Amino acid sequence: MTSYADAPPEVETTEVVIAGGGPVGLTLAHELGARGIGCVLLEPRPAPSLASPRCKQLNPRSMELFRRLGIAGAVRDNAPLPFGWSDSAVFCTSLTGHRLERFDGVFALSDVQRTELAEPALWCAQNHVEEALRDTITRRETVSARWGWTLTGLEQDDTGVTATATDDTGRERVVRGRYLVGADGARSAVRRACGIPLAGRSHEIRNIQVIFDAPGLSARHELGRAVQYWVVNPEVNGLMGTLDTEDRWWAIIINAPEDADAAWCERAVHRMVGAPVPVAVTATDPWTARLLVADRYRDGRCFVAGDAAHQNPPWGGFGANTGIGDAADLGWKLAAALRGWAGPGLLDSYGTERRPIAQRAIAEAERNMRVLTGELAVPGLDDDGPDGLAVRAKTAELIRQAKTAEMYTLGFVLGTAYPESPLVVPDDGPAPASTGTEYRPSGAPGNRLPHLWLDRNRSLQDEFGPGFTLLEVAAPAAPEWDTAAAAAGVPLKRYRLNRPDLHGLYGARYVLVRPDGYVAWRGQTSPDDLGAVLDRVRGCAV
Repeated sequence: MTSYADAPPEVETTEVVIAGGGPVGLTLAHELGARGIGCVLLEPRPAPSLASPRCKQLNPRSMELFRRLGIAGAVRDNAPLPFGWSDSAVFCTSLTGHRLERFDGVFALSDVQRTELAEPALWCAQNHVEEALRDTITRRETVSARWGWTLTGLEQDDTGVTATATDDTGRERVVRGRYLVGADGARSAVRRACGIPLAGRSHEIRNIQVIFDAPGLSARHELGRAVQYWVVNPEVNGLMGTLDTEDRWWAIIINAPEDADAAWCERAVHRMVGAPVPVAVTATDPWTARLLVADRYRDGRCFVAGDAAHQNPPWGGFGANTGIGDAADLGWKLAAALRGWAGPGLLDSYGTERRPIAQRAIAEAERNMRVLTGELAVPGLDDDGPDGLAVRAKTAELIRQAKTAEMYTLGFVLGTAYPESPLVVPDDGPAPASTGTEYRPSGAPGNRLPHLWLDRNRSLQDEFGPGFTLLEVAAPAAPEWDTAAAAAGVPLKRYRLNRPDLHGLYGARYVLVRPDGYVAWRGQTSPDDLGAVLDRVRGCAV
């Protein structure tokens, strides 16, 4: 590889190299930095891209992960739409046409406090999320962010990974870490360098996202506030919404022609609006839904996460949120490996746990994709009189049948579990199962610990330590827990609830919670062999 200096480039050393500074790479940097792990983040873009943000929704799981990292408030404060601005989605013949159906309380966006949520969801374009994550990464003393650096190559050996990058001046840089994570998107250089194939397919329909300014448009329609307006008509189909309170809008035009240019996009937006309002198109972004998952998430000391590991259709909002979940899972496991208390199977469990989640997220999105606005468009939707009313009523019923699961996803978001993970100790206690739409809190091993408010502003999650937490639901646990944890080198915090009334919620008197908030073990009494339990949950028994 060509060097831009006579001497070999100086090698910077760290513990983890992260390629990619989107939401996933930045979340991982926060996870590692919060645990005092040294990492260098390489990101080609000097600043977040403002052109065409695809991710617009942070689900409650992502937001509670940000809360645990102490940055949920910063992310919320950086959102251009006020917190609680809307939690509705509307289906219509056009923005100024007939309303077909309205869903309220969608995506758990309401700002009304709920028992099962540490944080509600947030509607916020990706560039604003990245801005908040970049601004707060300066709090992490062990994290060095290299904006304008592009990964160009990597080599790994038995002790580490050497990454080669080019900075924004064209100078070659070299960073060596114990591990490397590719959070570098769908065209991941890390995935390609590791020879990790993707399996799946691409959807046959071509879509275009259009970003446009339309002053006064919010006041032109009578559909009320909504985060999504799904436009159902035989001419142009898709969905749209506002990015801020200044009438900057986005629209996704479904099944757009190959030769669609900016002028065509402007005409399509006019048809979706239903009136020739002044529109200034600022960006167009053609895309095709991809349903792809990496065959494996690890190659030696290299890992892939986010779009580098899985590519999800957007229907349901699972893509970036699944990647943020990847970062939470991998972050604590890398920290454990680097601090010496991980078992030999802990890092392999990252792919074991997260790959099935990506597959399920893609399956959920694919189901949502089966009925889009084109499948709902029938003649007569805009007709006046009884015939038009009848057609719209029938279509509204079809919308309810086809799209309810896409609008109400809390069962998938919070109910996704790792019951077969090699890191959890299964039992035969109560294990209520969530559906895609309905969340049923479960304290069974492998599930996200059911949430509890300790007072109006204090969540049970706020009391957890950076390692494992032993939740004493009713009575104090045996002191041998501390002895066994110290012997294994496992960081353990004990938290006493002293709430016997919550035995039904958690299913046991004692619950061992992983660093990512999932239940690893529970029991009515302390196990006879505490060491064996701790060995299992840290990957020694894999």
